[in-house]
Amino acid sequence: AVVSTQSTGVEAQVRVAKEIAEQFAALRDGKSSYGCINAPLIRSALAQPGLAKLAQVVGMALAPFAPNASVISVQSTNDTFVPSAVLAGFLNGRGVTNANLISIKQVAAANNVSFETKEGLVENEVTVSAGEFKLTGRVDGDTCYLVKMNDTATLIPLTGSLTVVKAESVAPMLPDISSRACSVFFVGQYAFLQACEEGELEKAVESSPTPCLARLVVV
Repeated sequence: AVVSTQSTGVEAQVRVAKEIAEQFAALRDGKSSYGCINAPLIRSALAQPGLAKLAQVVGMALAPFAPNASVISVQSTNDTFVPSAVLAGFLNGRGVTNANLISIKQVAAANNVSFETKEGLVENEVTVSAGEFKLTGRVDGDTCYLVKMNDTATLIPLTGSLTVVKAESVAPMLPDISSRACSVFFVGQYAFLQACEEGELEKAVESSPTPCLARLVVV
């Protein structure tokens, strides 16, 4: 995480950094953390890191399909931090790199994006939607999966580098991507290409006459 502070002297910067570290440690251990506005939200996310990661990744995956959305619908059994994590991921997907659980309120307001919540029915799943697109993700252990896109069920591990193209464009690209894509997942009219090595698959896709629709890098 990156935390910005006011410009101060070296000794003051060290003291501020120490105080921030102590606040994160307090949040992790469930102790009081004076001055941390989003303490309950961050504490809950630290207690369920897998779900927090899923929310961020699914929000990030939605961004290319709804780039102009101003309201994101979030469905989950956890409404403490999941909607905020989804919003942070959505903004990350739009190139807003400073969106995170600490800054989300201010950054979301500055970008005119908000969320609405719906009660979820399935533990460890998060459904997000905007406009005509709806994505459902699930976390199992340390791995996040895309399990549904609109009304089409799937099981795509959201790991590494994923490139999304129109399904009809995969066949002409096969000679160029066959040695660069570890897996190809078809979901309705879309295809998710999972790269063996980040960067190589993207070069092959860029040389294709059919443009890339989305690119998702999950660490």
